Amino acid sequence: MISPFLKSLPVAVLTTAVFAATLAGCAPAPAPSDSDGPTAAAATPTPSVPVEGEEGPALDMEAAILEREEFLDAQQQPRDGSLLSAKTPEQQEFIAQQRAYLESQGATWAPETESLLLATTLDACETAILNNHRTDADIFAMHVNSSPIFAQVTQGDAAAEQGLASIMVFGMSFVCPSDAEQWDAAYTEVYG
Repeated sequence: MISPFLKSLPVAVLTTAVFAATLAGCAPAPAPSDSDGPTAAAATPTPSVPVEGEEGPALDMEAAILEREEFLDAQQQPRDGSLLSAKTPEQQEFIAQQRAYLESQGATWAPETESLLLATTLDACETAILNNHRTDADIFAMHVNSSPIFAQVTQGDAAAEQGLASIMVFGMSFVCPSDAEQWDAAYTEVYG
């Protein structure tokens, strides 16, 4: 299933070389805290039914898809392919902090950058929801490796990939904070 946010990415307009160089200097996301503000619809794990012979609860896709739709509605973002911009207080705080950091590193901020970072974060939150809020290093790596956003922006550059993944997890600490701790642990396991 393709995220509606992926349609909003005219990534070609983003100055990939400058942005990728900036991403290479990013640090891993901090662990979320209770002071991160109100949580999105993704905050409460969906109960699921165990499957015989499978470790842990099975994925409850019907509940996950319903939760995903509630999450998408709560994020107030267009689903028509237009650029994303920070709408909720959580998105606005994430973007304000990320913009200040990128500009301090010499990058020029553009609406395409904001859209890219929001889409990357929202897509990861969707993946967390669709996996019933169970993420490990394998799910994290599969998400990054199959993401058209990562492929287009990082163009195979490992440092840029790690930087964008760091920003993604940092954004999750605002947008879907209940999932950020697992994603941060998976980030650390994948990138060291």
